[in-house]
Amino acid sequence: MAPSKKITVQEAREWVLNTLKTFDRTDLAKLDEVLSGSGVDEFIDTFRPSPPSPPKKTARPKKVIVPDAPYNASCCEARADKKEPGGFRINCQCTNRRPGDNNLCPTHQKKMGSKKGLELGLYTEDRPEKWADGSLIIWSDSPDEVKAGIKKKEKRKVTCSHCGVVGHTKKTCPQLKAIKEKKVEEKVEEKVEEKVEEKVEEKVEEKVETITGVNSSGEEFAVEVHTPLESDFEPEPEPAPLPSTDSQETAPLSDNGELSYDCESDEEADASSPIKFEGVPYELDADGVAVYDDDGDHVGNWDGEKIDFLNASWRKSHEINKKKDDGEDTEEPLLDTLDWRALKKKAKELGVDPDKIEEASDLEGTDRTHKIISFIQEKM
Repeated sequence: MAPSKKITVQEAREWVLNTLKTFDRTDLAKLDEVLSGSGVDEFIDTFRPSPPSPPKKTARPKKVIVPDAPYNASCCEARADKKEPGGFRINCQCTNRRPGDNNLCPTHQKKMGSKKGLELGLYTEDRPEKWADGSLIIWSDSPDEVKAGIKKKEKRKVTCSHCGVVGHTKKTCPQLKAIKEKKVEEKVEEKVEEKVEEKVEEKVEEKVETITGVNSSGEEFAVEVHTPLESDFEPEPEPAPLPSTDSQETAPLSDNGELSYDCESDEEADASSPIKFEGVPYELDADGVAVYDDDGDHVGNWDGEKIDFLNASWRKSHEINKKKDDGEDTEEPLLDTLDWRALKKKAKELGVDPDKIEEASDLEGTDRTHKIISFIQEKM
């Protein structure tokens, strides 16, 4: 077997030692035959050192905590927060090493900077007997009377918020469960009764009377009269007619006999007032808030001093109209840079057929923009 490409110095040293120790030096002629033959690789490989066996992992010994052990100057000076199996604290020093010149390890340095600080203090100082809130600290060597005075927290008992019984919650309350089952049964019974009432035909009781007599020719006759018996059922009264909302029914006649209409209130409700903002005319709605341009488009809202435009497009249109009113020469923007509202307004100003504008409006995306631009270019 050919050797690996790389071996360690230790492996090479052992290989040479194995060769020198195990080779038969009395038969050198045999060595020449082996080295010049075809089995030289197998011969050399017989002296290969056996790989070292991996070291066995041993369990890490557990640290034994010794209460009140002597102070170790190489370890952290803080008192460790350790407990015995019974849950009482052991008076011992932190075993972490000191980092540099600091007398505390990183863990206790962090605790030192917190709000609580080192609650158990330093190991070089007297151990505290009480916590910060005044409660007693129970140490492992505290008297048995003190340890016995500590009661374990009792498990909180669950109380039902519906019936007030201890031991279950509202979700598993047997009373609520019984009520739900009863409601389900009542609903099933109601549905069954409704179906039965629909199938059973109502029978109306009648009173039959026979009337006898003699007619003008002297012949006797008998007539049966069927009269339905009175029941407790009373028909619901017909609803009162709603007052008419037609203005023509109550409109008074004029002198020439024609109907007259009072539209003053409608006109007052829909009346708008003209305003000017930075020299540009607009229409203020009757509500005193909405602002419309000459085309009737809602461009913004009036706050009492200025117009709060709905978007940047209406603001840009306002600036263009403002410059026109000031007599300034404004550069005509490229059609590709205008949005759909501006293109539609441009088309109306140039006299584009409304049907063509409607045709372009039915398209979507860039097709709509390209179509109306073509109609505008025909007019320019």
